[in-house]
Amino acid sequence: MLKLLLTPILAWLISHTIKVIIFAVKEKKFDIKQFVRAGGMPSGHSATVSALSLAVYFEEGLTSIFVITLIFSIIVIRDTMIRPKEKRHTPLQAFTGLLLGLLISWIIYSI
Repeated sequence: MLKLLLTPILAWLISHTIKVIIFAVKEKKFDIKQFVRAGGMPSGHSATVSALSLAVYFEEGLTSIFVITLIFSIIVIRDTMIRPKEKRHTPLQAFTGLLLGLLISWIIYSI
């Protein structure tokens, strides 16, 4: 059960740490505010919800709670890309976040 809690938190932390590093390399300056800002590569939204969904699958199997979590993840990822005024993520950023979240969840549950 602890893994179920820690996996999405770790996915969020890692994705936002990567954002800080990418910003620092790209802009040649360190800005800790990048750690909490929305948008950017990779998508923290996608990483968090995809890690959660796979963690629920590893904990519960193919159950109704997994299906609910999966639908929730699809909605979150989709919404981060299509909000007309606040387009926060490109499809590439969302897909990269999704892969990162799945990878983190897989690693955590493989240990």
